[in-house]
Amino acid sequence: MSARRVLVVDDEPRILDIVKYFLEQGGYEVEAVDGGEKALAAARKKPFNIAVLDIVLVGDSGYEVAFKLKKIKSAESMPILFMSSKVEMADLFLKNYDGRAEFLLKPFKKEALLDAVKMLLDGGGRQAQKPAPRAKRK
Repeated sequence: MSARRVLVVDDEPRILDIVKYFLEQGGYEVEAVDGGEKALAAARKKPFNIAVLDIVLVGDSGYEVAFKLKKIKSAESMPILFMSSKVEMADLFLKNYDGRAEFLLKPFKKEALLDAVKMLLDGGGRQAQKPAPRAKRK
């Protein structure tokens, strides 16, 4: 598998087209889908090196899609680049996501997207940890 396969998920067609265009200009092979179920189906068919997920989607959120992707063998350690126009969501999502991830604030420039994807593919990004389980009360 090429180290340049990207799965992009956004339910806004204009954003989906822009992200796909920017990534293709950067030399990436891109599959762009407009929802969580389509993303999961695509990941079951072929492996991707990274997913770029909008957080606010119709149906499952990008966060829920990311957790479901982790249950697919070929995607279980795939880094995730979360996107949103709501900066307050960044820490919440990254703090609770168990895996390598980063956050990109919309709107963004082509260079910011390409830099974030490259950084994650090169092994960078935040290695988030699940919060420690709470002690059970007796």
